[in-house]
Amino acid sequence: MADSDQNSAQFSAAVDEYLTRAYNGDRRRKLLESGGWEPGFAADLADLGWYALAVPESHGGLGAPLSELGPVFMQFGRHLVVGPLLEDTLLPAMLQRPDDWNSAPAVAASVETGVPLALVDPGVTTDWADDLGSVTLSEQQLTGTVNAVRFARQASLLVVVAEADTGSAVCLVDPTDPGVRIEDLDSADPTTEFARVVLSGVRADGVSPVGPADNELVARIRSWARLLIACELSGVAQRSLEHTVEYLTQREQFDRPIGSFQAIKHIAADMHARSAGLNNLCLASLATADRASVAELDMLAATAKAHAAEAAVRVCEDAIQLHGGMGFTTESEVSWYYKHALALRGWYGDETELRQRIGAALLTSDSTADSDNSARDVVPNEPERQK
Repeated sequence: MADSDQNSAQFSAAVDEYLTRAYNGDRRRKLLESGGWEPGFAADLADLGWYALAVPESHGGLGAPLSELGPVFMQFGRHLVVGPLLEDTLLPAMLQRPDDWNSAPAVAASVETGVPLALVDPGVTTDWADDLGSVTLSEQQLTGTVNAVRFARQASLLVVVAEADTGSAVCLVDPTDPGVRIEDLDSADPTTEFARVVLSGVRADGVSPVGPADNELVARIRSWARLLIACELSGVAQRSLEHTVEYLTQREQFDRPIGSFQAIKHIAADMHARSAGLNNLCLASLATADRASVAELDMLAATAKAHAAEAAVRVCEDAIQLHGGMGFTTESEVSWYYKHALALRGWYGDETELRQRIGAALLTSDSTADSDNSARDVVPNEPERQK
């Protein structure tokens, strides 16, 4: 086993052990019912160093490659962990430029205390882009509205993705700036709080650009968000399957466990196939993600997330069916998992949106290859010209 694989296994095992011991039963139910945010719990995770896993060692982190976060996010999904896990784990690692780190102490503080960062990104979907809103950066001013932002109300810093004349820009914004308005929204996801963020001419002195028109940074943030969400959905599917198998061995009909009936076995077998296939796809994607180019990472992440969006929801729906349709009560934990899977399904693209994206990229690639081949057929090489 390679060192990276050993580290991933150790991180995953440590997270699983802690969550099994300290985040279970009444505590988890209380946090899920409270709306997805608890400062004390977030501080506990910060003390454990979870938010620093991929932060460079020069900034006090463990310096793990981003791919090693994948198995950790699988455990987050299995245990249905609340809070800004994606934002506080991924963003500090992505915003790791030494010249910007010291100018944004809130980034370091989120790692140390668990106070959220909020990613204000209109790019979480293209199908619903008009409804979600947009942000523009013009003459050093940010203007626009994003109608769905995770943990914006609790955030100490807004990481805003805006469109500028030369492309995309990432800006760090103080949420207490007079030009910022944050409005609470209802959330159907038990692990997450949402808000609307309105930016009204937030000037440059309230903005700290991470990189002017930094298209590559934006692309990588979105790709890693997709891939880690896919891993989280894999954990959701796995635990939904585990809950269901436990239930099928306990619930009896006609003096027999219902798991012994052939029709039930078929559904459970399909659940296992979807869950195992999704897990394997995520692990295979993670194995090459760190070395991938921007375009390759985009395709890897889109493929994993597209499959995860469909497979995890299907597993959860089957789990609810085999639990007797208890999808709208808290009598069984599968209802919580189903709600979370539905919320994550569309975050950074559902299966329909991402399959269109993948198809368009493949068509563009094929068209470019055909053009190159045609050029080689038309233009003779030098020895042929001499003849």
